[in-house]
Amino acid sequence: MSIFSLSQQQKDEYFTKGYTSIKNGVSPELLKRLQNMADNFEKNIMNAYKNNKETLGACIAESKNTQHLIRYNDIHGVDWDTTLDLLASPAMMAIFRDICGKNAVPLQVDLLYKQPLSDSIVLWHQDAPHSRAYPYINVGIYLDDSNREDGCLRYVPNTQHEKQDIEKLSQKFGWDIPNSVEFPAKAGDINLHDMMILHGSKPKKHSNVRRTIYVEIRPYDGIIGDDSQSSEWAELRRRFMGLVLRRANPSDWPQEWMSEYPTDLKSDNEEIKTILQMWEPPVGANYAVFPVIHENYPVPADMRISSE
Repeated sequence: MSIFSLSQQQKDEYFTKGYTSIKNGVSPELLKRLQNMADNFEKNIMNAYKNNKETLGACIAESKNTQHLIRYNDIHGVDWDTTLDLLASPAMMAIFRDICGKNAVPLQVDLLYKQPLSDSIVLWHQDAPHSRAYPYINVGIYLDDSNREDGCLRYVPNTQHEKQDIEKLSQKFGWDIPNSVEFPAKAGDINLHDMMILHGSKPKKHSNVRRTIYVEIRPYDGIIGDDSQSSEWAELRRRFMGLVLRRANPSDWPQEWMSEYPTDLKSDNEEIKTILQMWEPPVGANYAVFPVIHENYPVPADMRISSE
């Protein structure tokens, strides 16, 4: 039985431009489960918020006297069964294996809700500057279409090799940094990019929300080598990957790499609870040092007019 693998073109695109995509990387059945999960999260969180109950892990923003869920962190702590099925799916295993390689581990699994608001902007940034001695990947799993001219991701190819002067670039060019490109996606697609690629997204114009699950992936050795988090935190991520491998098709992972992961795993519930009990901050992103106001950035001129 053949395994799902990234093509040479996809790998070349990732390592040169800094990003690539897997079309229809999520099966229709799994996509429906993920969409239902996202629907339930939003409903339950907003109900809890309106009733002054705890909404741990959720980020809720207010716009025009209306509250909106814009982010829900650590979704593996709420629905670990669906999350582990996603991480163990063939396309995700190919990313772990073909891009990250030996000792790959998931760091975070978060769900972003891009609402149709004039301030639903993701400013130009680089996710996590690091030494570049090891791969460091951000994977976006799209639960809804992300269309051109509707706040889809924008990349500046080949900017992943060093920290960028984002304040200078955005002050001079706004959203139109030279060579920047829109990168649309359809529901079920998986986009992946180098954590240091310069990217952002304009506001969403149309009425439907866009949900994207983001998974950070890095080799265990990269965490230890860069001293970005503690060895104890890193070891818990190795156990996290152990849960993924326990659920994945054995043919999706080289057997000679299995010895890198623990075998004394408890139940999914017990392991996930332990992982979440030890929180450490992620590597900080690189944004403009000071707020930038350009004639077309961060809110495009046409949306400024319509939002007045």
